[in-house]
Amino acid sequence: MLGKGNIQVNEILKQSVGKHVLYFTEQPERYIENAISFVTAGAEQGDYVFFVENARILPVIQQQVEQLLTPEQLARVHFMNNYAFYWQNGDFHPPTILAHFTKTLALHLVAEKSFRTWGHIEWGDQEEITRDIEEFEQAIDGIVSKQKAISVCAYDVSRVSEPFKELLLNCHSYLMTDDEIMPVAR
Repeated sequence: MLGKGNIQVNEILKQSVGKHVLYFTEQPERYIENAISFVTAGAEQGDYVFFVENARILPVIQQQVEQLLTPEQLARVHFMNNYAFYWQNGDFHPPTILAHFTKTLALHLVAEKSFRTWGHIEWGDQEEITRDIEEFEQAIDGIVSKQKAISVCAYDVSRVSEPFKELLLNCHSYLMTDDEIMPVAR
């Protein structure tokens, strides 16, 4: 869990600028707690936070974050629906997503020194997304590394096949679960 009580996770993320974190979640309540902690910790330390989440969970997280942050801190947080972000052209198309991602960051990073992102990635047909996800994740990894950012890519582990897990692990430097975070052995 990312809560203030979990020093291990918070310390790793503080030291993990330029790191790409794969988050396999199983417990919705823990996931929400971790997401809120990630957003608030980033905004409190002055990061710009770009948070992409589904329509069911986004309002819950947004409402709680709005209660925890000052207006100045909240101004550094950008919330977006994951369907609108990842599927804006009707399909998961990495060049379109990356163009939108870099444009969004450019609009908000003029005055900000650092940023962190959180994206909850969902899909209908795993076979369809498997073709494109590696390209997308590798491109995000390059951006995150170059910008010395922290990026969490969240997946519901129950929807991820073993081959898809391996593909995702090969694109990330850390693996996070609802309770811990560890470096990915490559």
